Amino acid sequence: MDFLMKRMKLTSQRQVLTGTLLITLISVASPVSVFMVVLSFFNMESAAYWLIIGISAAIPLLIAPPIALIALSLLRMISETIEKVDAVVRRDPLTGVSTRAFFLEQVREHLANGGAFLMIDADHFKSINDTDGHDVGDAVLRRIAEIMSLSMDHAPGRALIGRLGGEEFGVFLEKANEEQAALFAAAVGSAIRLKAQKIPGCESAVTVSIGVAVHAAGDRLEQTMKRADVALYQAKNAGRDRFILSGSAQDVPARLPQSKAG
Repeated sequence: MDFLMKRMKLTSQRQVLTGTLLITLISVASPVSVFMVVLSFFNMESAAYWLIIGISAAIPLLIAPPIALIALSLLRMISETIEKVDAVVRRDPLTGVSTRAFFLEQVREHLANGGAFLMIDADHFKSINDTDGHDVGDAVLRRIAEIMSLSMDHAPGRALIGRLGGEEFGVFLEKANEEQAALFAAAVGSAIRLKAQKIPGCESAVTVSIGVAVHAAGDRLEQTMKRADVALYQAKNAGRDRFILSGSAQDVPARLPQSKAG
């Protein structure tokens, strides 16, 4: 069904006009061909023969073009509307990453392959909104999403990202184990700390807390997300700007190791 809809999708006036021409040619050629075959069995005068052929061509030639043009124009409008609705459903308008519903739908499609779920939350975001303004808060979220999206290129495999709501994002690393997920979380935390500090109007340091949970076979997605969420709040309570692995006995700082002088 999706394949058929993609094949029927009209996105330009040129496609509409081309389709109208093709429909018109088929509409005219079909009855003309039929009448030519049928009339060949009768001994008719040439004038009568061509009169019938002319009428069989003229009727669809008058009817087909306007009907085809109207129908294809409506189909084009429907295609454009579907694309706009699809964009709203699939893409968060503020950050450009996947919406919660579309993100979780994608995660479920790949969950059987295993992987790790990351809950990522901007630290002290309410304070940023209250102190610097909601426009600055929006800019912070856009910057975080941009940095995270760029980090997807360095993921250990297929990586999905979405906005779960407010200042919280989700990342699913397909087939990733605990070590790979920890390295990715550390890299994202460091990248945001280093690259999200020059946002106009933002006086606060921008950092994130991350909860990481490796999906266990047989668990539902909601169970894995819950464990990641618990780990996230552990990271918040431990001082923020860090990630915590679900089930880990100690927290792991999000900062990458710093080289020592000397």
